[in-house]
Amino acid sequence: MEKALYITSLRKLKDVPPGCSRIYFGAEFCQWRLPGPALLKKALDLAGEGGLKFTLMTPWVTDAGLKKVKALLKVLADADAPGAEVVVNDYGALDMLAEEFPDVTPVIGRLLARQKRCPRIPGMIGGIPEAGRELYMRSGVEDPLTAKYLRVFGVRRVELDNPLHGLSVDLKAARLKGSLYTPYAVVTVTRHCPASHDGNTWQSFTGCKLKACMKNVIALKNPAHEASILMRGNAQFVENTSLPVGLSKMGIDRVVVMEGLP
Repeated sequence: MEKALYITSLRKLKDVPPGCSRIYFGAEFCQWRLPGPALLKKALDLAGEGGLKFTLMTPWVTDAGLKKVKALLKVLADADAPGAEVVVNDYGALDMLAEEFPDVTPVIGRLLARQKRCPRIPGMIGGIPEAGRELYMRSGVEDPLTAKYLRVFGVRRVELDNPLHGLSVDLKAARLKGSLYTPYAVVTVTRHCPASHDGNTWQSFTGCKLKACMKNVIALKNPAHEASILMRGNAQFVENTSLPVGLSKMGIDRVVVMEGLP
């Protein structure tokens, strides 16, 4: 089982745990938090010096964000980084990657994995007929037509969350490999970022410079479920520290350890 470390700051490269052979770096949920080309080059250099493989994280994007992603893909395509990948959470970015950077390895991100994420499901699943419960634990990428479509773009790996109600996928049948994130699972994402308001406008729509999301995490409680919702910027998460059994049988061969909320 491959082990990767998901970092939000290059300072974390000084504390890579033993056994980690890859780092994840970039921005998974917000286009305004994508690193610039110079910072990406530095990250690639540091990863190479440490003998670590590299995965670039990219979010869903607007046209403005797509330009930022393109600039980063140029850096990744020109880098001497064997085993490098790019996680895409936007089909427009995937199309651009296939057309303009065919030598860069694409990976489908969590936002496109089509998993059931609602934190109320654990309290409801007992009332669902047993034959239907597993449907809540699967991923849409297992669908044969979806898997075939992704292979057209050269996709061979998908990133998955570890939802509180359990995980039961069969990626081998879809001819895909999987990466499982721990301990934070995504619940939802919005473009209307509550941390982007500057007193007059919502910068998340125009180009956020506040970066207030990096300073605070908000814990939300809901009487409809026991889990705390952890919100950083435009994304919400739940924490799940228990890994499923039988990951290899599901086709999952990589665990991505998140050093904190991204």
